[in-house]
Amino acid sequence: MNDLATGKFAELNCITKKTLRLYHEMGLLKPHRVDEETGYRFYSYDQCSTIDMIQQLQSLGISLAEIKELLDDDSASLVKLLEEHRTAIDEEILRLSIARQNASQLLTNYRRYQNKPLFDTVILEHMPRRHVLAFEIFNPNSRVLDYNVVPFLQEWELNLRLTKRHMLDHDLPPSLFHHVGCRIAKENLERRDFTLDASFIIVEDDEVARTYGAEAFPAGDYLTLYKQSYSDEAQHNSEIDGLNALLDYADEHGFCVAGDYYGEIIAETPAFHFEGREMLYKLELPVLLD
Repeated sequence: MNDLATGKFAELNCITKKTLRLYHEMGLLKPHRVDEETGYRFYSYDQCSTIDMIQQLQSLGISLAEIKELLDDDSASLVKLLEEHRTAIDEEILRLSIARQNASQLLTNYRRYQNKPLFDTVILEHMPRRHVLAFEIFNPNSRVLDYNVVPFLQEWELNLRLTKRHMLDHDLPPSLFHHVGCRIAKENLERRDFTLDASFIIVEDDEVARTYGAEAFPAGDYLTLYKQSYSDEAQHNSEIDGLNALLDYADEHGFCVAGDYYGEIIAETPAFHFEGREMLYKLELPVLLD
C-alpha cells in the first residue's frame, strides 16, 4: 500500500518522471524500494515531504547541486545558506522597487508633459506627504541662484556630477539619480535670499525611503507654478522669476511662508524633447494663511 510507482509518485507531487529520475541520479531522493527482478523503482508517501523541501529551496534560487551539499552536510550549513539567499532576495526586491518607482515617476511625469500643465500661473494646491533624499550643495559656485542662467547651469551641472559621486561613494544606487531638484530654506525665502541649502531626489517607494533614510517632504498647502524652460527669452533664470511671483502672490493674498521651497523637476530627458539641461519644472512653496 505504501509503494508508489514512479509515475504515480511523480503525478502526486506535480513533477515529471524525468525530474524524479534526476533527483535520483543526483542523490537527492533515492527510491524507497527497487524491485530486484524488474528494476522498477518505488517511492513512499513519507518521501513526499522531501520533494516539498527541494521545491521550496529551489524557489529561493538554490541550485540542485547546493541542495545536495546541504543534504550531505549539517543544519548549520542550511542556516548559513538560507541567510545568504534571504539577503540576496532582499537586495533584488530593493532593486526592483527602485525600478518600479522610476517607471512610475517617468509615466507620471510624461503624462504631465503630454497634458501640458498651465504654465506661469500661481495655483494653490494641497500636496501629500512624500519622501526625499537630500544632499548638500557640493559646488559652492552653484549655491546662489543667478539671473545669468548659462554660467549658473554649468555650475549646477558640476554640482550634479559631485552629487552623483557622493551617492556612489555612500552606496546609494545610481538608478536613484534622476530629476534632482533644489531646496531653499524658509528663513532665506522670507528675506528673498535665493541661496540653495540642498538638492533633493523624490523617493516614492516606502521601502526604498526606509532603506536609504529619506526625510519627509511635508504635506500641506502649497503655492505652485509650472515653468516650461529654465531660461526666458533674455537668457535670464526663470526660477528666480517664478520664486518672486510666488512670494508676491503670497504677500498680496495674505499667505505666509510655512516651510522650505522645493523646485521639482518634471521632465529633463531627450524623451521629453529637451536638450542639455532644459527642463519642465514645478515651483512649490508651502504656505499658511497669515
